[in-house]
Formats: sequence, C-alpha cells, structure tokens
Amino acid sequence: MRSNNVLVTRGPADVPDQSPRGASVPRESGFASGFANLSEAVDAVAAIDSLLSSLAASRAVLMESVREWVADQPDLFDAPEVEADDLAGLAPELVERLARALRVPESSAVALIEESRALVHEHPRTLAALRGGHITHAHAQTILGYTDGLRRGNRVALETRLLKHARTTTPGELSLVARAERERRLRPVRRAEPQVVAPAEHRSRRQRVSAVPTGRPTP
Repeated sequence: MRSNNVLVTRGPADVPDQSPRGASVPRESGFASGFANLSEAVDAVAAIDSLLSSLAASRAVLMESVREWVADQPDLFDAPEVEADDLAGLAPELVERLARALRVPESSAVALIEESRALVHEHPRTLAALRGGHITHAHAQTILGYTDGLRRGNRVALETRLLKHARTTTPGELSLVARAERERRLRPVRRAEPQVVAPAEHRSRRQRVSAVPTGRPTP
C-alpha cells in the first residue's frame, strides 16, 4: 500500500472552497486533478481507511484507560467501589457523559466500553492488527463477537484463524467463516460408547479364563 503522502503534501489550495452557507464547493483543481493514475487515487483512499482503523484502536485504548481511571476513583463518582475490570459497576456519570459526547444512546456507550476492554485485555493481537490498519473496525467487531464466550484455547485459536482471513475478506465474508468455525468448536465431541457384554457371553469368557493354568484366556 502506498503512503498517504499524496494527501499530506498538498497545500491549502487543494481544500474545497466554502459557500456563503458553509457548504463545500468543488474546485476544478481538486484532489482528482493531482493523481497520476487510478491506482494512486485508490491508494490514497485506502491510506485514509487505514488511518481510521488506527484511530479506532487508539480510541479503544483511551476508552479503557478512562474506564479504569473512573473505577479507581469511586469517591469522585456516584458509583460503588468496584474492581477495575468489573463492567457491571460502570459509573452512571461515565456512561451518561460518554453517550452525550459521542451522540449515541447509553446502551451504545456501554457496548463501546465493553468492546474497548475486550480489545485491550483479551484480544491484543486484534487490537494490533486494527492499529496497523490491516483490518477495519467492523472486522474487529466481528472477531470479538464470534470469540465471545469461548474457552481461552478455542478463543485464541479462532482469533488466529479469523485474523488471517480478515486481511482479504469483507466483514460479511468474515462473519460466514467465523460462524462455521465457532459452530465447529462448540460442537460436542462424540465419545465411543462402552461395549456392553451380554451376561451369557460374560460367563463364557470367565470359564475360558479359569480353565487355563496361566490365567490367560484361550485364543
């Protein structure tokens, strides 16, 4: 992937004008006129997309730091003292103010807090892939969703497989792979049923054993 130098090296002249009402007005000398070819143009968009992924990772780390800080300051917030990793004890003020700042419902704010904690503490490799721009936020959410509730060994194995697929699939395609892999790991292993020996056959075997001095059964 090319770097996003094509974007950062452009000057203010490439920024669209503003209309009297504040709306952007396209200029003839916009971004498109400066691209050498379509590949460079697409690479520039992909670079911004990678940057968005990296920002999502940074937000998760910051969100978890805020949660831990609030949990360590029970006297400052209207919440009972809880362990730093106890999501059930989230301070209502934290949820309320995050929801207001991000312009989302409080349930979405709680989900984002839980997602951030999972990325930082349970899925550091997914967080690293997100920070590096190798996967999108939607890919990361898919991985977290399908590994949730699995035992650690299965969770790590499924995460490893999904991270490999996430680099070349859409979130929807990754979801199909994840569903099949999760079902395979949750499917109970059928054990061979113990062989039941009929009473008559059991007695016959005992007779054959006792008839040999060495105590070994006859062939």
